[in-house]
Amino acid sequence: MPHRLQGDRTKSLFTGMLGSVTVAVARHPLLTLGLMLALAVGSVTGTVLHMGFKTERSDLIDPQASFQKRWLAYTESFGDSSDIVLVVEASKPTVIKQVLDQLGDRLAAEPDLFTNVLYKIEPGKLQAKGLQYLSPEQLTEGLDRLTEYQMLLRGQWQLLRLDRVFDEFGVQIAAEPDGSADPAIDPGRREAAFPVEGETIGARGEPPHPESSLAIAQARLFVESLDQFLADRNDFVPPWPDTLSIDRRMRDEAAQVRYALNDEGTLGFLKVRPARQRTDFEGPSRAIDGVRRIVAEVSRERPDVRIGVTGIPVLENDEMRRSQHDMGYATIASFCGVGLLLFLGFRGFRHPLLALIMLAVGMAWAFGFTTLAVGHLNILSVSFAAILIGLGIDFGIHYLARYLERRHQGSDLHAALEETSTSVGTGIVTAAVTTALAFFCATLTNFLGIAELGIIAAGGVLLCAAATFLVMPALIVLADRNVEPRELPTPFEGNALRRLIRRFPGLVVFGSAAVIVAIGSQALSFEHGKVKPRIRYDTNLLNLQADGLESVEVQQRVASKSTTSLLFAVSMSDTADDARRMRERFEALDTVDHVEELASRLPAFPAEDTQLLVQGYSAQLARLPEDITSPGSVDPSSVGRSLESLHAVARTRDDDDARAVAAAIDRFLDSLSALSFEQQLAFLSEYQLRMKASLLRQFQALAAAANSEPVTIDDLPAALTSRFVSPKGKWLLQIYPAESVWDDEPLERFVNDLRSVDPEVTGTPLQNYEASRQIRHSYERAALLAFAVIAVVLLVDFLDKRHKAVVLLLPLVAAALLYQNVPWIAAQGPVAVAMIYTGLATLLGAALDARDLRDAALAMLPPVAGGVLMFGVLAAWKVDLNPANLIVLPLVLGIGVDNGVHVVHDFRLRRGAYRISPSTVNAMVLTSGTSMIGFGSMMLAAHRGLYSVGLVLVVGVGSCLFVSLVMLPAILTLIGGRPRHGAERSHSRPESALRSARVLDDRPVRVG
Repeated sequence: MPHRLQGDRTKSLFTGMLGSVTVAVARHPLLTLGLMLALAVGSVTGTVLHMGFKTERSDLIDPQASFQKRWLAYTESFGDSSDIVLVVEASKPTVIKQVLDQLGDRLAAEPDLFTNVLYKIEPGKLQAKGLQYLSPEQLTEGLDRLTEYQMLLRGQWQLLRLDRVFDEFGVQIAAEPDGSADPAIDPGRREAAFPVEGETIGARGEPPHPESSLAIAQARLFVESLDQFLADRNDFVPPWPDTLSIDRRMRDEAAQVRYALNDEGTLGFLKVRPARQRTDFEGPSRAIDGVRRIVAEVSRERPDVRIGVTGIPVLENDEMRRSQHDMGYATIASFCGVGLLLFLGFRGFRHPLLALIMLAVGMAWAFGFTTLAVGHLNILSVSFAAILIGLGIDFGIHYLARYLERRHQGSDLHAALEETSTSVGTGIVTAAVTTALAFFCATLTNFLGIAELGIIAAGGVLLCAAATFLVMPALIVLADRNVEPRELPTPFEGNALRRLIRRFPGLVVFGSAAVIVAIGSQALSFEHGKVKPRIRYDTNLLNLQADGLESVEVQQRVASKSTTSLLFAVSMSDTADDARRMRERFEALDTVDHVEELASRLPAFPAEDTQLLVQGYSAQLARLPEDITSPGSVDPSSVGRSLESLHAVARTRDDDDARAVAAAIDRFLDSLSALSFEQQLAFLSEYQLRMKASLLRQFQALAAAANSEPVTIDDLPAALTSRFVSPKGKWLLQIYPAESVWDDEPLERFVNDLRSVDPEVTGTPLQNYEASRQIRHSYERAALLAFAVIAVVLLVDFLDKRHKAVVLLLPLVAAALLYQNVPWIAAQGPVAVAMIYTGLATLLGAALDARDLRDAALAMLPPVAGGVLMFGVLAAWKVDLNPANLIVLPLVLGIGVDNGVHVVHDFRLRRGAYRISPSTVNAMVLTSGTSMIGFGSMMLAAHRGLYSVGLVLVVGVGSCLFVSLVMLPAILTLIGGRPRHGAERSHSRPESALRSARVLDDRPVRVG
């Protein structure tokens, strides 16, 4: 069994196992490396052949989560592709429409890249079925009104004359209660203008007969139309009121081609979906590249417009590409920086190269483990390689630092390797286990992306630790077997810092504590007697994007110039009637701008209620002529008398409309009297012809809309119906927010309002809302669990073996009983149980083994005090947490505990006055430095999410290093003033080890 250094409280069986493994590897280095490399090659081969990829944000969410089930139900009905949005900006709507047509035609011509191109709605078959949009009551009323035109509908259009129309108006107005039945008429007032010719007409049913209550309004339409046409023969305004409200409704719902424009007509929108296969991380890249190629071509042809590309797929793809681009540069910078740091730290190339080879083998194993354990990578877990680079190499650095120290102290090659494994090996294993458990706790959270990352990172850390003992000794034997100790490099030792801590430990402790408290207090603010955190959690995903991205800038312009949002919620209804009712309820909410759905584009009344009535229109309008070519007889004097009579009647009424009619007649007759009789005849003939033709066109429009075949969704464009009606008959509502829902507060109001109407509502805003909270809660939960689990592992590592069973098992029984019998604790889940168990175990350990418990607590000081320092610095720099940089919580916890474990183990390896060993200083500086350089290289990224990850990790790791390198050694130096506890229980070691052992101040380590 290998020796134990004085004061080491680690279980002898475990250190003996590590020593035995090292001896076996060192005796057969080539065989060991061959086996390990073969395993690495097999792992990489399996990864290449069998590793899958998931590229959607929704892949990060647990499919069993209630909100995710709603999203999956929606995507099952309507597909999981979001729209790429093209935004056309110009000053004139006509220009925008032309460009939209160009873009739409070119996109539709490439079906291998694009599908469902939508930018306009054409009438299609709806134009022929427009009457079905009216209620049965409206249709019945319209049929009754058509009976007043029976003579015209039978072909007697010659009866429709201007004088008869104005005579009828006079009769209707005079018959109203405040009118005179026998008005005074002064026909001689304009005799010269209107010679007495022609006849009067007045038979009911021939010309139109307005209702008495509408007579003045309709008379005003006619007179103003006459007056306007007289002023400008190119400006004829039809004087007929709509026979039915269907005319305007037809124009709005069916008859016109409707383009997707904003209210001002300055922005036009085209939506298109990528036709792609999700087989790798490229996602919709080909479709997005194709869109931008077409946009560039059209932009060159139309320099008068501005065309932008945005949409959720584009934002996500731009984020992916920019982050990959930035990570490429960051990787190069990280590699160069880490290499330079290792060269400076180890003062040579050979040993840093050994650490990198060991790391490469461990990462290869980690890829194989990922393929077996999870089977795929997602957009979050793909970062595990960067995590392992930052953490996995730490084990090799600690191993090399202690090995070189042993060689310089006189140990031969094989003895130095065995002594290294039995001394720092326990610390390496403990650090690896605690870090792995910190990640593995993420598997107990509800966020699938974090859970998968936790499994992969935990396994990878353990495999890198295993590579330290299986690969590193073999590499060292091959590299150093012919090298004398004096030829080996002397690593950086930090002697100045060590002397300062040794001479003034109390001052160092006080000063470092003051720095931590002063800076850490910046994380809190005191307002109105309440303590509040100054660091907030920013859920706005746009704030993670790189500055200057076109897709982000276009989205921001759209938000400022239009009510159209890239983000909208969706609700599904079983029937069209339900969809219409839900639309009314959603639009009544203050947080909703508008709702888009298809049901309102279909008739609101069953076909069986309107079909016979529509057929009645078809029958009555069946004999319409194609055109009217003759104005019929026109007598200017007869028209003049009719207008004079109407003028006199209008003057008898005391209301604004009547006075307006009288004034209009005065203006018209004054203008008409200035014309010769021939000019009057020509003018009135032309007007009467246009008047008849406009009425005929109105009847023809009704006839064209009188198809009685029921309206179905097949009458609408496929690009529209595929978005709003599922193959199984589900009707979709798209609910657009009144505010920007990228930010948390308006998003929360929007979500809560929508759920008050439909608890099953889903969509991208709700996915963002739930996922951001799940990420935050998952990291918080994982951090608490990791803290508890790491505390337990430290108890296992540091407690005396006589007390371990009692300290660990009794609290476990108590926690289980509380979980079963206290409903509140059971409701809180595993986090509460873990914290209760840890608290009970700590209290019991304090009672039975206070000094060893103290050592375990001191190992937790770097992540605890370093975390306080980190949050204070972030608050002072106004850096917020976000869904990207929250990953620092387990990383900083793992790195901090790693440093604490190694320092405390170094302390426990020595007796008497403590002075931190140079190998520990060297290893901590290098491991923390490599982590800070590796992650800090992300600060070179333009992507703000990656930048924030790099910044927060640099601050966090630097804070933990400060505590580990300054405060903790000073505390241990103060504690180490008396003899090490347990020295009398140390074991003897081989004579060969005695010859080479010495402490840094040249005093030998005593053995029992």
